[in-house]
Amino acid sequence: MASPQLRGCGVHALQVLLLLLLLLLPLRVMPGTTCPTPISVEHANIRVKNYSVNSRERYVCNFGFKRKAGTSTLTECVINKNTNSAHWTTPNLKCIMAISTSVLVLLVGAGVGVFLAWYIRSRQASRPRSVEMETMEAEPMSVRTSSTEDDPGT
Repeated sequence: MASPQLRGCGVHALQVLLLLLLLLLPLRVMPGTTCPTPISVEHANIRVKNYSVNSRERYVCNFGFKRKAGTSTLTECVINKNTNSAHWTTPNLKCIMAISTSVLVLLVGAGVGVFLAWYIRSRQASRPRSVEMETMEAEPMSVRTSSTEDDPGT
């Protein structure tokens, strides 16, 4: 018995059904398909435990660095449906320098100290030297009084 045809198309319904099933079925991965080595991320390392498809691995920022907020350490081995090859997802991880609070306080304190030392020295250098006054010890100042004795004109 021949398969029924779709009206006006000349296409058999069984062929259309098989084509739809093939499109809807998940992509079959060949056994043994694995991902290559993951790409490197600046200031981070990764230790891959499993290279198989659907495995997930995490990058770790190096000592002295931390993960920037909003970025992820995760990468996953996936299949490219167009090429049927495995690859790791592109990580968006950014590792930035980690400065502890105590180090930051120390740096700020040292900066303030250097600034104060500079300020004090600059103020001393710009101030004119004070002139020492000579002391007058010998003769006290006399006050002239108006009297007729002192006046030679009388």
